[in-house]
Amino acid sequence: MNTDTLQRKVLVSLTVTIAFLVATILLVSVPASRFTSPPAREYAAGVARIILAFLVIVLIWRWNRVAHALKSPSPRSWAIVLPVALYSLIVYPLLFTGTLRLNLNQPNLATGVAFNGFAAGALEELVFRGLILSLLLTAMSENHKPRNAWYAILISALLFSLPHALNIFVGHAEARVLAQLVWSFLLGVVFACLRISGRSIWPVAMLHGALNAFVHVNRLGIEIQPSLLRAAALAFAPVPLCIYGAILLRKTATYENENAANPALT
Repeated sequence: MNTDTLQRKVLVSLTVTIAFLVATILLVSVPASRFTSPPAREYAAGVARIILAFLVIVLIWRWNRVAHALKSPSPRSWAIVLPVALYSLIVYPLLFTGTLRLNLNQPNLATGVAFNGFAAGALEELVFRGLILSLLLTAMSENHKPRNAWYAILISALLFSLPHALNIFVGHAEARVLAQLVWSFLLGVVFACLRISGRSIWPVAMLHGALNAFVHVNRLGIEIQPSLLRAAALAFAPVPLCIYGAILLRKTATYENENAANPALT
């Protein structure tokens, strides 16, 4: 691995992260705040995020070094996200609210929250796993081989986690923000493993979007002030998923090693 190359691409990745934060504030949060109706704010923010996602897709597509992230997904790439979806759709709602019930008392608001949550999750995947992770992978020796990917995985997960610290400024409890920093880092590792093993960003983007949509509607109208014990549970809930992701990555590396040693198998 070329250290200078990695350092340059980490710097570019950090710049992309800062640009993403600025764009989210100026192009999503500020325009959406002009709407007085809560459903309208959610829809406006969701539409703005969809537009940003389209721009990120164009950037990835035109950037040859990272364009492979937009590869059409295989059946396997969809299948490997299912255990993560099932686990997260059960564990996180129960840890947040103690129930799997969706709050549909205000259908228009719930739909807007789901739409905005889905758009936010999909956009984050395009930025952090589609663009940043793919860029960092190009700095690794033996380009794109999963066994050499852990630097890229950890750096991209850290960059994904850090912006969540800003939630302290919108009134979230300190314990919740600290827990969110940990669980977003761990989920970033999981999503990166899925992205590399599945060789496509699309299933991971759909997974993140769907999880956001479900969890956000589940906790709609509920003030989350977790105890230290619950915050710790929230923080480390993705650990089993990290183990699953590491196993996937190892199997992918083994498969690629076998194919490299025996070209007739491909």
